[in-house]
Amino acid sequence: MLCRLLLCLTFSQHLLCSAWFWNKCFDEMAPEYRCYNLLKPYKNTFFHYPKSPTKQNIQFKLFTTRNPTSPQLLKARDAASVSSSNFVQNGKVAFIVHGFLGGTNGWVKTAAKELLAHVPNVIAVDWEKGAKGPNYFQAAANTRVVGAQLATLIKTLGVGPANVHLIGHSLGAQVVGYAGEKFQNTKIGRITGLDPAAPLFENFDIRVKLDKTDAAFVDIMHTDAEPLLKGGLGTVQSIGHVDFWPNGGHDMPGCSDKIVTEDSEDISDIVANIQCSHELAKPYFIASINDNDFLAYPCASLDDYKAGRCTSCGSGCNHMGYKATSSPSGMFVLNTGATYPFKLR
Repeated sequence: MLCRLLLCLTFSQHLLCSAWFWNKCFDEMAPEYRCYNLLKPYKNTFFHYPKSPTKQNIQFKLFTTRNPTSPQLLKARDAASVSSSNFVQNGKVAFIVHGFLGGTNGWVKTAAKELLAHVPNVIAVDWEKGAKGPNYFQAAANTRVVGAQLATLIKTLGVGPANVHLIGHSLGAQVVGYAGEKFQNTKIGRITGLDPAAPLFENFDIRVKLDKTDAAFVDIMHTDAEPLLKGGLGTVQSIGHVDFWPNGGHDMPGCSDKIVTEDSEDISDIVANIQCSHELAKPYFIASINDNDFLAYPCASLDDYKAGRCTSCGSGCNHMGYKATSSPSGMFVLNTGATYPFKLR
């Protein structure tokens, strides 16, 4: 073992040796997605390999109108788990993927319930163990394997990619990006990125982050689009066919624009202040399914928005969230209220 390591260190410029040294494979995964390395472009997680599906305890929880509250578990490579479930064949399917420190209780379950009014199948992607803190670098690396498992399940389901809608928040948005890129011949129908995570993804190669090549239609909601040094957690880049910038894309109504306020009593209050705008992308999306149309206006820039020049439909309006459409495309802005369902009074 030591000799092999020394050989690799000595001849690291050779591809064969580099491949041996960097590859990490998981036999439980589909052959085409089994092995991972840290060579370009996958240097964004700084020497963190993804963990296996088993170590992440990745689960796929199916909700249908027959079981709207008690999910059935599907297995990525097990067609029998699908055929014995309530999965509606030839029907559309929406996937919901939580982000860092998240899970499938709370907003994911609520979103699933709302979506069942429109699609027969909703699948919650549970990677809570892989998304746990405090190591964000590891969680970011884990998104590669979660995305690959998600792509494998889509193929196991036998559903046409055009009938698939992938919805991800924060790191979950990067998960669905990895899943979507696996379908380049027949693209995934739609990806919705809810304030996609910026740290370790923004300014890196498009192969390691969500972008508009990952689906036929990619719509993005920006709620915390500020540099990390200012407390922003979401990407500041327009990466979709349609990008929505509610309230200018940061400092959402009801959130403080300060990390520490007079009411901050402990570290949990500070964390809540930092996450507030980032987290609001989730209830915004939930409200958009059945309770709020979120009419959004075309806008050339955020400077134009701030100057009040984006208040008419002009070349065509769109709707932020579930009712978004691929045309018209581009940048859209809107103002929201501070409380659910976030309508302006």
